[in-house]
Amino acid sequence: MKQKILLGAGIILLIVLCIYLTFNYSLIFCGITLFYTLVTAFAAYGYKPCKENYFPPCDILVPAFNEGEHVYKTLRSLMLSKYPSAFRIIAIDDGSTDDTRKWMERAQKEFPGIVTIFCDRNRGKKHALAEGIRASNSEIIVTVDSDSVVTPDSIANLLRPFHNPQVGAVAGNICVQNLHRNLLPRLMDIIFVFSYELLRSSQSRFGAVLCTPGALSAYRRKAVEPLLDKWLEQSFLGHKTTIGEDRALTCMLIKSKWQILYQETAKAYTNMPESYAGLCKMLLRWVRGDVRENILLAPYIFCNTSLFNLKSLGLAFHYIIFNIGILSPAILSPILFSYLIFNFSHAGTMLFYMATATLLWSILPTLIYARKKSLRYSVHAFTYSFFSLFFLMWIPLYALFTLDNNRWLTRK
Repeated sequence: MKQKILLGAGIILLIVLCIYLTFNYSLIFCGITLFYTLVTAFAAYGYKPCKENYFPPCDILVPAFNEGEHVYKTLRSLMLSKYPSAFRIIAIDDGSTDDTRKWMERAQKEFPGIVTIFCDRNRGKKHALAEGIRASNSEIIVTVDSDSVVTPDSIANLLRPFHNPQVGAVAGNICVQNLHRNLLPRLMDIIFVFSYELLRSSQSRFGAVLCTPGALSAYRRKAVEPLLDKWLEQSFLGHKTTIGEDRALTCMLIKSKWQILYQETAKAYTNMPESYAGLCKMLLRWVRGDVRENILLAPYIFCNTSLFNLKSLGLAFHYIIFNIGILSPAILSPILFSYLIFNFSHAGTMLFYMATATLLWSILPTLIYARKKSLRYSVHAFTYSFFSLFFLMWIPLYALFTLDNNRWLTRK
């Protein structure tokens, strides 16, 4: 309880300070945003995916809870993988109450190489993954979400970086599957391309990708096994953590000094929410997990950053960027509201600076999306920026005051 009070008091103090400095904040925010975007783009410019011919045997884990037919599509896409070495698929049903088990059994009948584990009750994705890890025996463990599908060469490409014995994990490239259903998935595709093509490419050059996504990632067994019990028992503000398991494991690997890379050519396609409510639930889950892990990672960053070590500086830089991305909207929300109430005459000036920063920030995602995917839809980078400014800015602030909420907040 005391931790929650101190955390709340600190957040309120930060907001009050920012409101006091609000006359200059819009200019500062604009400058910082453009600076870190340009530096990140520069760092990402030299990124190249690994092309080593390294294909170790692997086990692919697919945890599922009430996914129905989606899990069959996932398993089928994995079984059609063109992987030159032996691989085994382990599907874990985490106590589903729908027909997920039936679809798993159908996949197993169609592809006898699939191993199935049926849990007697729902304990959460983290525990389902732990069951799969304990049932696996390969040195490399791949995790794929049960609502994602992979391309035939995804697994082969994902495992190439493990030729380097210092690599503990590799993050795949997550793409939006239901892109043409409506505008929201298309907007998320914009930010996914920006996030993976820019941020993770830049992070990978320092060997410190900050999140290995559950939709497609791979881990070295000897890196993960020593952390398994700590990962399962992790708590925050007096509660067991049940969300953000991928980010939590990534941060533990970083603190264990393993390199974590991004592999652009390893692609998984996953569905995004098609309603505003579903999108907010997903983003709340992500932000809560990110804030929690950023707090837990802070002592490591503080104690291990050296001016003479480029990789540690790169990790510290991206850690700061990550926090700016989360905290800026949380700070800006009450500032904008305060302006409207107490300084209405200056509101136009601030909104002008915010709109300018938003437009300038959107240029880079627009160019990246046009180059990587579609020139036609690249203009939606501007749409996403303004949509985020007016309809999603409240999420980080609300997440900060509800960090102990561990409900899954499913996308469905």
